[in-house]
Amino acid sequence: MYTELVYPYPFSRELFRRLNQFLSMPSLNETEGIFGSLSSGELATNVWEDEDAFYIEMEVPGTKPEEIDLSIIGTELQIKIMRSHESELKNGESKNGRYLRRERTFGNTVRTITLPIDSAPKELDASIELGVLCVRLRKPEEAKVQKITVSPK
Repeated sequence: MYTELVYPYPFSRELFRRLNQFLSMPSLNETEGIFGSLSSGELATNVWEDEDAFYIEMEVPGTKPEEIDLSIIGTELQIKIMRSHESELKNGESKNGRYLRRERTFGNTVRTITLPIDSAPKELDASIELGVLCVRLRKPEEAKVQKITVSPK
């Protein structure tokens, strides 16, 4: 039977949490995929496309628009989230008391999404609604599907 791994110094607790989560999966075939389910923890992300654009939705609860930095580097979209926790004091205490359990994370997170195209997108629209970052990247003309009409001879 599966036994939970113990946290040895100097490895991080998060690494072992994710490894334990992976090892406790009944089967990889029953999940959405290892990278989709374990890649970013709290920043669950959906990426899809249609004929004109790529769309990214990322859960960013409690994040303000000014805490998000979007960059296009070649054919990659880089999303940086800079979450600060202003009420934090030393030794796990806050302005209102001491933490008994702390699962919300603060600090900087970077997520890079590689797009399946040869040239960088030209337009990017982004907004946040109900804790979800929505990004639309218009495809360059050369990346769009071109229809070819077949005519009789």
